[in-house]
Amino acid sequence: MQIINRALLRELTTTTLAVAFVFVALFMVVSMVKILAKAAAGSFPAKFIFTMLGLQTVEILSIMLPLAFYIGLLITLGRWYHDNEMTVLAACGVGLTQLLRPVLMIAGGFAVVVTLIAFYLAPIATRLVAQIKQDDSSRYEAAAITPGVFNEILSSDKAREGGVYYVEGMGADGQMQKMFVATRRLDRQGVVVAKTGREVTEASGDRFLVLENGVRYDGAPGQGDYRMIVFERYAIRVELPAPVLRHTSFHAMSTRQLLAERDPGANAELHWRLSKPVALLLLTLFALVFAYTQPRRGRYVSLFVAIVAYFLYSNLLGVADAMLKRGRVPAELGLWWVHGMFMIVGAYLFWRRANNLPLLPMSALFWRRAA
Repeated sequence: MQIINRALLRELTTTTLAVAFVFVALFMVVSMVKILAKAAAGSFPAKFIFTMLGLQTVEILSIMLPLAFYIGLLITLGRWYHDNEMTVLAACGVGLTQLLRPVLMIAGGFAVVVTLIAFYLAPIATRLVAQIKQDDSSRYEAAAITPGVFNEILSSDKAREGGVYYVEGMGADGQMQKMFVATRRLDRQGVVVAKTGREVTEASGDRFLVLENGVRYDGAPGQGDYRMIVFERYAIRVELPAPVLRHTSFHAMSTRQLLAERDPGANAELHWRLSKPVALLLLTLFALVFAYTQPRRGRYVSLFVAIVAYFLYSNLLGVADAMLKRGRVPAELGLWWVHGMFMIVGAYLFWRRANNLPLLPMSALFWRRAA
């Protein structure tokens, strides 16, 4: 039995990690496209692209790992059935009931990892993502200079000149090419055109847009006192406001903070985090059931049913979570009614599969007539 357990551990872990890698790679590609689109629109600091990508990946891992383990177990046992390894094991007295314990032990290890991510790492990542999103429109407006996009310059006590600026191109050394700046100060409006420019940060922390070799036009609308000034160097202060943290969402709260809250949303978030490792363990039961295949009938029917069961389970959890947030479900009940229902169904199906019975009593009559 030790040899079987080691083979199961090795193949199941390898397959699960391979499936998880594919899921993470697909998610990162899709997220990268969205993040790059935001950065190109000037609404996101370019230097935080990979930071945001990593944080969003950490957020989604607690959902991806249970699904990856579920599919990994389906693939592993499906291959064992297809290669008649399960038939040989059954002849040696090792059936699904004997495999349940080692499979649950492996699932328990993955469940611990999911719990760590769901209760600790994911909330930290969510807080950091929210912090960056709150700061990107004002605090990092000059740090995320994107060619071809108008950016706003906020006015303040230090930076009395507000307005917008536009950069046509950016050199490899960070030097801006063909800059246009429209400024406003008191009742006078100005337009600055420069061949080149760059961003400068002084030792005091003050930041400036330094324009070189250009012309400034300024004056008051409706009056004829416009001036034209040719300059070699012109600096515009860019003020960085202090970071402001807004209301923290329940997703970004730590578990200790959620326990201190009495809001239905906080209770729903706690149950949602707990549902991820619980779902991994329950999906293990379904994978043991639906991994069974017969060579004459193929593997895809059982795999399709397994995927349908997963989506039904996850959608019911989503509906129950929404009901819990609105207070339509008692806080003590939480999402346990969904877990309990699927645990009963999974235990019943596992019992029938372990005793070589059709999953549904009527299916035996159907296959007998089809034969």
